[in-house]
Amino acid sequence: MSAEKPEYHHFVPQFILKNFDHPFVCPRSSKPGSRCKKSHHKKYKHPGDRVVNCLQLEAEGFRIEEHPVKRVCGLNDMYTDRTPTAKFPREVEDKFGKLENRASNIVRHIIKCHQQEQDKFKLTRIQQTTLRKFVYLQKQRSSGFYKTYNHESIENYDINDRALLRDFMTKKGIRRPIDVWLQGLSSIIDLEMDVNNVWVETLKSTIYPGISRHFEEHITEFWMSFCTLLDEDEEFILTDTAYTIYEGPTDDYQDTKTGEWLRLGPRFHMFAPISPRVMILLRSKHLPEPLEDSIPDRSAYRKMWRQIEIDSVYGVGKTSILEDLPVHKAFNSYSHITDGKWAMRQDWDQQLRQTDTFTFPFFKISTQHGRIINGLLLDHAFHGSTIIFDGKDPFLDLLEWFLTEPCEVGKRLGGEQHEDQERYIERLTSLMHAEGRNITVNTTSRPTWHHLDVERFRNHTTQATRRLEEIEKDHVYGKRDEVEQEEFPTNYSNPDIEALDGWKTAATQWLESLGEKSSEIEPIGENSDYPAESWRPGRSAGDVLCLAHQFPVKFTEGFASQQAWEVTGEIPVTAINHSFLAIFKVIQVCYMEARARYADY
Repeated sequence: MSAEKPEYHHFVPQFILKNFDHPFVCPRSSKPGSRCKKSHHKKYKHPGDRVVNCLQLEAEGFRIEEHPVKRVCGLNDMYTDRTPTAKFPREVEDKFGKLENRASNIVRHIIKCHQQEQDKFKLTRIQQTTLRKFVYLQKQRSSGFYKTYNHESIENYDINDRALLRDFMTKKGIRRPIDVWLQGLSSIIDLEMDVNNVWVETLKSTIYPGISRHFEEHITEFWMSFCTLLDEDEEFILTDTAYTIYEGPTDDYQDTKTGEWLRLGPRFHMFAPISPRVMILLRSKHLPEPLEDSIPDRSAYRKMWRQIEIDSVYGVGKTSILEDLPVHKAFNSYSHITDGKWAMRQDWDQQLRQTDTFTFPFFKISTQHGRIINGLLLDHAFHGSTIIFDGKDPFLDLLEWFLTEPCEVGKRLGGEQHEDQERYIERLTSLMHAEGRNITVNTTSRPTWHHLDVERFRNHTTQATRRLEEIEKDHVYGKRDEVEQEEFPTNYSNPDIEALDGWKTAATQWLESLGEKSSEIEPIGENSDYPAESWRPGRSAGDVLCLAHQFPVKFTEGFASQQAWEVTGEIPVTAINHSFLAIFKVIQVCYMEARARYADY
């Protein structure tokens, strides 16, 4: 096929869509499965063709209809390289095809185990990392990211990391933002994810730092579990934005001078539906995990880092609506549970291997937890155009619950897209009335804070990111400690204390160079019209050092770097002021995740 002829590219693979599909039955047939004249049939909608039930979110009104699997959740030439010099314009799409082939075998194994009513299934490390990579790419390859990057010039890229993207494009000689995106997708697909985490440095040296940090966080800051619904009559839905959604409380800010908006908040869960009965759930390392919380020092570390990375940045009291979800990490082949406590096997040689195995339970979750997850997908579906479901009656029951529930899950209208949200809820309500469901919708408004100088905040974060990238480049880890550390695998690299001192010195010099400017950068809640009591005081350079010296002296290179900014499925936002960024870079190499990794990644 020539590159000039448009090609339909799915951003939700057909092997996932087929888990929600059914054979098309012509409404004009005398009986199901009977033949009828084909002249009136649309392409890919002949009797027996695979179709999915969809709620189409169209401007003229919402409609429930069947769409062919071959023509839903996709766009023409999404992943085509349109540069005149491209030797293989469809190379990225071809690479996705090969990755999807590997991922589909894994997903089919999972679905088969569930259909056979097994309570768990096993994956090798290679299979697990393949699935983790696939789930991340479902997020990064989405139509939201495509629209964000699909520009011929950086001048048309109107997202708040434009200065940083311009830096990268200038350095690499890249002309178009879309080429940065395609390069990132291609490199992540090709990435060999070794057990020593060399892949982290490989990716950093190859692609746009925003994408590499986003991927690193996705892999190292979350662990994977699999949920199914306790009630067999209930189902998960699949929206075309599902893989880009995260769960966590957020606050909206609008700059009174420029009108710019910013939404800030922690990410606690992400979701990847793979069938109407099975949901992949990624859970933040900051949330309770019963296996590791059974060990006092593990529990203490988790709580300490939650205070540092969540409370100190977003405010005390930020919790997940799924905090009590009954899930835990996978069991692995080199540890065991004794008397309810997790421990390493005595015969383990402390070598991580690609052949290590992980046993994942199917967690049966309650109706309430299932509704919360589906409700979150529904609440953000207005960013897209399609909601896919299996059975119509369970779907209408879900919509009725969502529209009438007391706004604990969604329908809190506010922020930059307030009008789109409101219009979406109104059209869902009209659809329900048309379906004979006489409901009264329940919505509420969320506050908008106006005391933040968004432009200044963005500029400071851009400057901080540039400086921290310089620090990361100039103060690379020194020679590895050749002494085997207790409880560390022998093939798990550890930076030495001298390297940490380099980070501390660089961060301190940078903060001191800011002079009085550093005292101007306060946590957002310091303003009198915001609940400042929920925020910690700002940190000075001395506070940073004091805090740094309190951390343990065991370190691991595997701890994920904290982002100076992050890219979401729709709007890239900055989330951390640069005083805290300095803290995070100081503590980046501190010990925390080495042993925690063994139970998942």
